[in-house]
Amino acid sequence: MSSPGEKIANSPAVTVRRMSASDVSAGLSILEESPEASIWTRESLLESANRGNAWVAELGGSLAGILIGRVAADEFEVLNLAVAKAQRRRGVATQLVKVALEGARIAGARQAYLDVRDSNKGGIALYERLGFRVCGRRSNYYRDPMEDAIQLVLRDT
Repeated sequence: MSSPGEKIANSPAVTVRRMSASDVSAGLSILEESPEASIWTRESLLESANRGNAWVAELGGSLAGILIGRVAADEFEVLNLAVAKAQRRRGVATQLVKVALEGARIAGARQAYLDVRDSNKGGIALYERLGFRVCGRRSNYYRDPMEDAIQLVLRDT
């Protein structure tokens, strides 16, 4: 496993690495401007960073996105993903998911799951392009606003 802050992967423009404690404030700012993502507390982000369960993407020298996930047994769960509004549609989310899935594979995960707001059509399309498929729905799962979650799965990560 790589250490927080160590570069893991990069595309021509996007660099992905483990989240470090110094990234938490910028991560919170990204979450605050992303109503489709779940809002986490500073403490929750810091705990995820310290456990190695969080990744950040940098674009143009600044933090552009975050992903929080966890491996349990042979499953990986994406808990949260957000990209700064000014950095969307530049491959940030794609790179974050790919790097997190690779880390999960190395840790023994054979399938990945996530929930996404029913109204987040862009997010659903992104995940489907990466091979995820709809496997269920959770009624009234999200709050502010109340909304169903679409459950997605990727088998044989």
